Amino acid sequence: MNGRKYTADRRGKAKDRRRRQLWLLAYFGDGTTAPCTHCGISVTFGTMQQDRIIPGGPYNRTNIQPSCGPCNLRRGDSPKTPYPPSLPVHPTREYTPR
Repeated sequence: MNGRKYTADRRGKAKDRRRRQLWLLAYFGDGTTAPCTHCGISVTFGTMQQDRIIPGGPYNRTNIQPSCGPCNLRRGDSPKTPYPPSLPVHPTREYTPR
């Protein structure tokens, strides 16, 4: 070992990250695509990033939103979004984990 203590990834295990990403696609989109919260561009499972609403906060459903890479990078650790949020008032369909 290199002498460093292992610290868990705050994002959780890969399984948890995939589950959250699938939930974001179902809640904010049609299950396959969802609009970026900031610019509205369509993102997929492969292109979406989980943007935390409160930077540094937990990765849970009440604190994440779909974002494209450029918008997530542009926002950084700012508590404000660079664009007006376009979050849906109600989910477009229910998400049931498989």
